[in-house]
Amino acid sequence: MSRAGEVKTVDMRGDDDWGVMGERAWDVIDSDVAVALCTPDWLPFIRAKRLVAYTMFEATGLPEGWVDKINRYAVACLVPSAWCRKVFVENGVRVPVRVVRWGVDPEDYWLLDRGNRNGRPYTFLWSGTPDKRKGWDVCYRAFWRAFRGSRDVRLEMHFRKVPPGAAGCDDANVIIVEGLFGRKRLRAMLQNADCFVFPSRGEGWGLPPREAAATGLPVIATDFGGLAEEIEHWAFPLRVRGMSRAEYGFWEGDIGEWAEPDEDLLVELMRWCVERRETAAAIGERSAEWMASNATWERTAAGILEEAEKCLAEFADGAEDTCPGKGRQTDAGNRLTRTADCTFQPAGRGFPNSDVR
Repeated sequence: MSRAGEVKTVDMRGDDDWGVMGERAWDVIDSDVAVALCTPDWLPFIRAKRLVAYTMFEATGLPEGWVDKINRYAVACLVPSAWCRKVFVENGVRVPVRVVRWGVDPEDYWLLDRGNRNGRPYTFLWSGTPDKRKGWDVCYRAFWRAFRGSRDVRLEMHFRKVPPGAAGCDDANVIIVEGLFGRKRLRAMLQNADCFVFPSRGEGWGLPPREAAATGLPVIATDFGGLAEEIEHWAFPLRVRGMSRAEYGFWEGDIGEWAEPDEDLLVELMRWCVERRETAAAIGERSAEWMASNATWERTAAGILEEAEKCLAEFADGAEDTCPGKGRQTDAGNRLTRTADCTFQPAGRGFPNSDVR
């Protein structure tokens, strides 16, 4: 006998504080499918009939233990980009790995009116954590090479944590901003900028440049990893000149490689944006239109429901669930109820020390 099924999403950092594993176990056994936005380390502490991991990573390898936990505790694994899928499969994940892209909330990031920009310096904006992966050093060096000595162009660098000492604090046309800000202040920063620069070495997805694009800013982003997903629609792609060993600091062991963005090309792209500022601005506005029509969280919610239905269908013939604590499922023809509760947007600011935004 068929019946309506239920899907629940579990954001393990919904209160913006991870706490201690084991002290924050989640019991969602009352739902038919639980989709957990978390690093795989949390999977053993989630009790569900069918558990779907929703995760990502930023280098070509995976942290120790991730593959084993996904294969043991999850019936499927969702990732936000085709590049992530390739990484997870090549590193040994055996459960189905499927792509459900992330999006931008149009109620938080929309096409902003930047008014008349004459008489003020052309402003590049970079935003992220101060670790090497985010490419702040590449952005700073490229800006210095392209515009040193110029007072008509400036760079604003927003560090969400304490900035490194080498972050250009003595440069008159480099502004350093520090702190975690709410969306209102982030929008103000984006509204006061002319171009968003994000030469990251590795992203599983990369929200900040996409949020910038949604406001109409022209964006320069590395054509690698999750950033390469749909990049032709929302950013100037910054090619990769090679690969280097991923040096994370948070994760122990070998986690593979990440990209080294082409700094020479970045210099050229930044100069082009200044010299052709009206053309760059028009491209940014077209990107915002595309984001609003094609890349919101609604598609993420729809993708989660679609993949959860696949999980129900795969077990509809009575196949035994592979996750601990799950009984035999024999409800043929299970379908998910598409209700207003079946929405998705990460409540926190990302995975620990990886700033998935």
